[in-house]
Amino acid sequence: MKIVFSGGGTAGHVTPNLALIDKLQNEELYYIGSDGMEKNITKPYIEDGRIKEYREITANKLQRKLTLKNFALPFQLIKSVRQAKKHLKELRPDIVFSKGGFVGLPVIIAAKRLGIPSIIHESDMTLGLANRISKMFATEFLASFPCDKKAKVVGLIIREEIIKGDRQKGLADMGFDGRKPILLVMGGSLGAAALNNAVKENAQLADTFDIFVITGKNKQIDCGFVKQAEYITNMGDIFAAASVCLTRAGSTSLAELTLANVPFVTVPLTKCSRGEQVKNAKWFVDRGLGIQVSEENLAGKLSASVKAAYDNRQTIIRKQNLHKDIYGTDKTIDEILKFKNRHK
Repeated sequence: MKIVFSGGGTAGHVTPNLALIDKLQNEELYYIGSDGMEKNITKPYIEDGRIKEYREITANKLQRKLTLKNFALPFQLIKSVRQAKKHLKELRPDIVFSKGGFVGLPVIIAAKRLGIPSIIHESDMTLGLANRISKMFATEFLASFPCDKKAKVVGLIIREEIIKGDRQKGLADMGFDGRKPILLVMGGSLGAAALNNAVKENAQLADTFDIFVITGKNKQIDCGFVKQAEYITNMGDIFAAASVCLTRAGSTSLAELTLANVPFVTVPLTKCSRGEQVKNAKWFVDRGLGIQVSEENLAGKLSASVKAAYDNRQTIIRKQNLHKDIYGTDKTIDEILKFKNRHK
């Protein structure tokens, strides 16, 4: 079976695709993306042959606000769709799967025009703009939560390695000996300056925790009591070593932490957002899977919140163990494989 994957702009639109690719190695797999983050994240998969070929299109980010940039979007989208059609005509896939993001939209539109079946998947509690448009062209619409009456709820697409991490490898990669509990800080693939800055202002946390910060691309924390990296690929090992996590509220991140049994403090992103992270956080926190704090005066609340999550870790982990059904990778694969014999 020949499958084309698409999606990009943030790691949350790419890593779920990789979770599927890892489990579909008996099929012929391709990726259409831009010359951006998704190209870098998928590079190891291209190099070792798990993805047969990476094809590029130009893709412009959709603007939620009324700006002059939006007037050029229809013309840019036409160009992107034309590029995607060219690739799809050459590849002739059985199915196109898009995880969302602005790069996935033209691929879904092109698939519709060529009569190629397509599937989209939405991770968050509310639809992203690209998927809001894509659902009008897609053959099948999957979702992690009941975010739309047309969506088939299958759960979140999570890499299996997330729940099978090696604690000793995680400790070694972070440079810790494991004598102290570990606070992991991650603000998403683009980083979160607010989280990074709040940690910097809470040196007292280092009295209790070894602190490892995933800062985001081209970001650093200028302080001596943390260890840091811009990006990490072996998150399963890192989660296995972490005692508690400070994170934003991307649904995939919160689901990964839940499945890996890592208590968390979540700080939903509210600026430059459609509000999906607030709703994501509420779903997980209402079920006792973590603790939520607002970004306002975060530095002043951070230490107490992290210690509360750590001190209540056993209760949180027990509740996390009751929600393993949020794992939706295998259900999504079943939906993809339904199209395997469509030509026969």
